[in-house]
Amino acid sequence: MNTAHSDVVDEKTSQSKGLSKRHKKMKEDGHHLNDDSKHSEKTLTNAMRVVVEYAKDKAHKIGGEIFEEKTMTLYEIQDYFHKVGGPSPHPENKSVYMKPDGGIIMMKLRDKTYPIIIVEDKVQGSNDTRFKEGQKKQATGNAIERGAKNIRGAEMLYSGVPYFSYVLFASGCDFHSSETIAKRIEMMNMGMPNHYIDVTPVTSPEMIMTKIDTIIPDITIKKLCGKSIASVFVKAHKWDEMEHGSSRWTEEEEIKLCKTVIDKVFECEIYL
Repeated sequence: MNTAHSDVVDEKTSQSKGLSKRHKKMKEDGHHLNDDSKHSEKTLTNAMRVVVEYAKDKAHKIGGEIFEEKTMTLYEIQDYFHKVGGPSPHPENKSVYMKPDGGIIMMKLRDKTYPIIIVEDKVQGSNDTRFKEGQKKQATGNAIERGAKNIRGAEMLYSGVPYFSYVLFASGCDFHSSETIAKRIEMMNMGMPNHYIDVTPVTSPEMIMTKIDTIIPDITIKKLCGKSIASVFVKAHKWDEMEHGSSRWTEEEEIKLCKTVIDKVFECEIYL
């Protein structure tokens, strides 16, 4: 018998059993793995309704028409890239796609199509819940790193314009400055520092909006040294100070930041 293969199978079986037990325990306690995603998706969906209407108004003023894409295949993305020198799209790539949480907002202007804004919202961290339940702190997750796929895919979509209006909202205790996860985002974002908001037990909604006002002047969508840099907004609380969900983004906050990014898109020379 292949011992190495046996070890791999045993490890996978052990991981599967462990994951099953955690799922069962979460269900018994009234927790579900997709609770966070459902909450953040609903908030972002409501925010994007306002954001899309705002983009439509901006586009109308220059004769453009806004439309939304929920998904975009690698084939379609490569087609945009191919027009400016990238490889020819391959038919087999029609089954591979990206599906950003807030969708892909595009604009038709005369005989061309341009990307206007792409939005993601990621919540990560359960140590706050574990702390409340008297459980030990566990290692932080790595789900956010999967966001690099969409960012690099979007880079091809934006290859024909001088800006990169990709917005990533990240929240949860895993992203707190005392952890290293937020730094992983910077690693996949060409080292650009995140726009960070620290949420504490005394932080009020008004204080957060004031902080956002200080962040806005630092937002840039221009490519840096030819590289596409995402606008990453991190809002986080410490795992042993506040309850789960304490640092989620609100509709008002997401709308304000997305509108700012859209304003910067239409300030680009190609639209003036």
